Amino acid sequence: MLINTTPKYMQLVEVQITCIRRYAPRLSSVPIFLATELTSLDECVHRILQLENVHLIQLQNNEAGFLESRVSALSYIPEYDFVLPLQDDFWLDRAPDIDEALSIIRSDPRVHSLRLMPSPGPSFHDSTYKGDWKILSKHDTYRFTFQATLWRISSYVEFLNLVLSSALVEFTRIGFPKSEWSRYCIRSNVAENIKGQEIFYETCMKPDRLHLAIVRKHSEKNAVFMCPWPYRPTAVVQGCLESWAKEFAMREGFDLEWN
Repeated sequence: MLINTTPKYMQLVEVQITCIRRYAPRLSSVPIFLATELTSLDECVHRILQLENVHLIQLQNNEAGFLESRVSALSYIPEYDFVLPLQDDFWLDRAPDIDEALSIIRSDPRVHSLRLMPSPGPSFHDSTYKGDWKILSKHDTYRFTFQATLWRISSYVEFLNLVLSSALVEFTRIGFPKSEWSRYCIRSNVAENIKGQEIFYETCMKPDRLHLAIVRKHSEKNAVFMCPWPYRPTAVVQGCLESWAKEFAMREGFDLEWN
């Protein structure tokens, strides 16, 4: 598991990783890597590293950009074939079950990713892979998302590098100052926007490369609990901590200070 974050969001990561270890004891043998520019001397980072099987990837300043950090972090763990990238403010709320997803990606070399969270779920028109899994296709508006997705690391890195290259060309064409680069990537949502979806469709979705997504059980919000990675999205909206997130954090033993 890999969580990329920034200093401002470190408190949220502490809630996230604590909940993973609390609600997913069966995954205690799976390492969690925390990628950040902060060091282990940071008080919050130090506490997080006391949790079971959590490891720090200390990024250099030139590796800490929104997309660069995700690519760079994976270069520090070359011994792994698969990765589950997790967002810092999408908190696990009950026991996950990723056994089937792991079995699929290990046994079928055609499968390069499996989206574990049904928000969005696959299109009604997508072909069924098996059970509650469908094969993402041209019918899906969101073929790539930062939602919890089990990836072959090689494919994930390939896509992020393609997006990075494309975004840098557009950034240079517009003529923004270099200091705006990371903010531009976040504001433009360069991996999930229309251009990012086109890159994913054209380069990553091939007959021999399947990307699966779990079917959403129903349209109500709590459908997210009926998926392999049951979670509460999104703790921070437009820079503000949601009221439910404050209550959630207090339930888990955290009194978040957020400006």
